[in-house]
Amino acid sequence: MTRYLLAFAGLAASAAFFVSAAHAAPTGFFFPGGAREDSVMHAPGSTLDGLSVTQWGMAIDANATAAAAAQTTASAAIPKAQIGVADGVAGLDGNARVASPVWSPSLTSSPVTSAGGQPIINAGRFPIFTTVGEATASDPWLSPDAVEIGGLPVGGWAANGSANSQRARPGSLVVAGQPWGPYNAATLESLLMDPKIDPQNGVCSGDWRQGVGNSCGGDGVAQYVGVNNVQAMIVGDVSSFTATSVILKTPLTGDQIDQLRVGMYITTNIINTTTIPSTTRTDSWGNTMLPQQNYYMGNITGWSADGTTINVVGWDIPWGSSHPSGQIPQQITGDAIDTWTSNYGYPVVFIGNPNDASGRNIYVNYDGTRSGDDPTAATQTVGQAKATAHALSGDEIDLRYWGTRPNEVHLDGLTISAASMGGLGRTALSQDSFMLALSGDIHNLLILDGPDDGNIITGKSFYVHGEQGVSTVNGANRPIQTMFGFTGEVDGDSAYNFMGWEKKDLTDTNGVDGASFHLGIVKNGYARSLDPSQNGAGEIVWNHNGANVGGLSLCGASGCGMDVRADGLLTTMQQLNAQSTIAMTAGNQLQFIPSDNTGYSYWYAPPSVGGLTLSAKTYQGGDASITGYNGMFTGAVQVTGDVTSTGNIKASLDVTGQSFTAVASSGWTRFTSDGTTFYAKTSANGDAGIHAWKVTSTGGFNENLSTPSSSTASCTAGDFTDDANYHYVCVADNSWKRVALSTF
Repeated sequence: MTRYLLAFAGLAASAAFFVSAAHAAPTGFFFPGGAREDSVMHAPGSTLDGLSVTQWGMAIDANATAAAAAQTTASAAIPKAQIGVADGVAGLDGNARVASPVWSPSLTSSPVTSAGGQPIINAGRFPIFTTVGEATASDPWLSPDAVEIGGLPVGGWAANGSANSQRARPGSLVVAGQPWGPYNAATLESLLMDPKIDPQNGVCSGDWRQGVGNSCGGDGVAQYVGVNNVQAMIVGDVSSFTATSVILKTPLTGDQIDQLRVGMYITTNIINTTTIPSTTRTDSWGNTMLPQQNYYMGNITGWSADGTTINVVGWDIPWGSSHPSGQIPQQITGDAIDTWTSNYGYPVVFIGNPNDASGRNIYVNYDGTRSGDDPTAATQTVGQAKATAHALSGDEIDLRYWGTRPNEVHLDGLTISAASMGGLGRTALSQDSFMLALSGDIHNLLILDGPDDGNIITGKSFYVHGEQGVSTVNGANRPIQTMFGFTGEVDGDSAYNFMGWEKKDLTDTNGVDGASFHLGIVKNGYARSLDPSQNGAGEIVWNHNGANVGGLSLCGASGCGMDVRADGLLTTMQQLNAQSTIAMTAGNQLQFIPSDNTGYSYWYAPPSVGGLTLSAKTYQGGDASITGYNGMFTGAVQVTGDVTSTGNIKASLDVTGQSFTAVASSGWTRFTSDGTTFYAKTSANGDAGIHAWKVTSTGGFNENLSTPSSSTASCTAGDFTDDANYHYVCVADNSWKRVALSTF
């Protein structure tokens, strides 16, 4: 009781402190039961506002506890004057939202997990280093200007940004929204390679504020990637170079120094034409390419406080075949100031910009050691894998649709377009520029798998249809179907179309035996929309009209003239006119066989060409045999080569100026002539000997008179000759006898 009585002495002071500390108590201090601090207190043993001293003592104990808690809260409270001001705290508005912008050089978000607060998003993890040593102690590959999502150490990081643990918490980014206007409002995510303030993307880029005609079509994009040839953050005039630095003529300003980062690109306008000549390059197809980059560049390792010197790891021409250390730009043989990439006329450095730019670079890498492969590649034994993925994709686009009306929706899987915005137009592009390049060591560079009745490729000059061809059975009616085509314009108002198509020739025959395949030229129009059976300009036909199974036909615009049968037999349906030599080589034969195999095949020349000339040799170079109609040549025969016959040759022969040789395999060769005169000379233009079994002449026999030089002059038994006085006979080789001639 005494303890409670003594407590009354400090009651007023305690109550006053409680009210002050709470900062929110109502006027006056309320005791239990509703008594105020100005209530009348009675002597011990009496009651105060209906409560005994004991009851009041218990109330005081409770109030003392509350007062202590209030004092703790009050000591941690922030004065109102420090809310929303510098060095204070951010205030909340009536909706419990931050009323002022919040700025922080470092931001970490650590959603609560079972293991506590583990970082999942961070901005400003790495400080801005000024020396390469600081960067090396941390991580030189991560930017202090980056916002990171996931991949952060679950144990946090040290002051220099290095990880305190090697296990990272995975993270993901989900952006959900709705494009609702032009420019940046037309996208959920914009990746813009542009250092400008408030850069805008190009989606739906009409300026609607200019009124009607300036509003675009209402495009919306989930992700926009904008790439420019980004300008350098700083272009500095150079005073001189060293092997590891550049000294500037004009020192960098404080604002420019603030932009520098350790590891930043720095590129010179000093080229070396000895390391890489500045010559025109062409690719393997002869297309002109851009000049090979041949300028010195490096990476920043630090800078002087006064902004006059920038230190680099070294100067190198990355595209060269060798990379010596200690190079100093402007001091190497072949160095010159660039006039193609830039044209300052004096040395400068470009700081903080890439030399090439890409919208996306997808890198897909399969590491077999993660999947249990032998790290030495010595065996194919599978070990204890830690990764189970064996199928990787660089990019995947899934197009899905549901509709109930024909022609209701349009889908684009991938669209690539190029357009000149002025200047020289396409001439300004290097000739090796391309829209799509496929290359690499892989089994299939491109797989096209579409519907049978759809188009695999549709282009202005190139068309490929699906595998569905012709059919006229089971209720189908597709008698002709273009399979592919290439279009080449002529003079801009006509075209040749090289096309392949199928045609169903025998409507009641199932399968390929009733259909033909055509490869040919169709004039005018475009292959993707032509009826190839019209405006033909020649074609090759497989199984023409369904009557040449396994063979092909060569056809002109109005008809076919030659067939190759399945067995290789060549058949001509039209006259064959040869404008040059028809040569049969390698022992092959040229045969003329009648269709019934019983009659004759003819060499024919109309009277208008003056007869038929035959020149024949065997494939071994010997004489060829020629058999005339009924064994006889009834017309004039002009022979430019040798004629050999195993039978009789019956003809009216004119061999003027040529030789005529008749050789028998044994015995005599006979000349049978009715009223035919033979004129014979030796090849040396001497007299020719005629050896005859019997010579019968209805006219005279004429010889050139000659006299042997002696009775032993050269001769062959049987030779004879005459002069004005004697008749000479060779009775044995080289032995002459004579008889005298007399007048009668």
